[in-house]
Order: sequence, then C-alpha cells, then structure tokens
Amino acid sequence: MGGRRGYSLKKVVGDLRKVKAPQKELLQGIQAKDPKKVVKASAKILAKSDKALESIGYSYLFVDSISSEYKKLRRERTKERRRELAKKWASFRKEKGKKFDTTTNRDVVDSTTRILGGT
Repeated sequence: MGGRRGYSLKKVVGDLRKVKAPQKELLQGIQAKDPKKVVKASAKILAKSDKALESIGYSYLFVDSISSEYKKLRRERTKERRRELAKKWASFRKEKGKKFDTTTNRDVVDSTTRILGGT
C-alpha cells in the first residue's frame, strides 16, 4: 500500500536560516491544529525558498510541455505512465540544463502520474 512520503524541511526548502520565523509559526500551527496558521506559514516558507520555488516553476513548465500527450498518457497503465513520465522529466531537465535532487524528481513524476491518472 502506498502512503505519504515525508521529508525534512531542509530537504524541501534548502537553507533553514531563511525560514526560521515561518518554521516556528508552522510548528505552532500544527501543534494548535490551526489549518489557517499552517497554510499561512507554509506559504511564507515557500516564498522565501528559492529551491522550492524553482522546482515548482519547472514542474509547471514540464506539465505544459507534455500537454499534447495528455490523452495518450492517461490511457496507459500507472506503471507505464510513471516510466514514460520519468523519461520525459529527465529529458526536460537535460534540455533546460537543470538538476534537482532525487526527492524532487520523484515527487514531480509521482504527482504528474497521479494527475494524469485521475486518482
């Protein structure tokens, strides 16, 4: 059975010194079970993280680059779709001259796979 993957904040956003205050707010929001505070702090963290913003931006560009193949990819089984998207993501990164860590690469491919699969 699949589950959610959790990563350290440092792995996702990079340098934690830039996000110390919002990180504290995020933890307080989680402990208080206050979704508004959690979302607000998360947005602040993303806004201050070049690493996270860059990976999000490139993943949007990637999805746009495969838009002509949506119908074909949606018909494929999940395993084949994931394999095809991994190849396309690797090719896209090479074309753009960008490197991301394994975590980001996996998340982009897995998210795109789920989106196209409708699940």
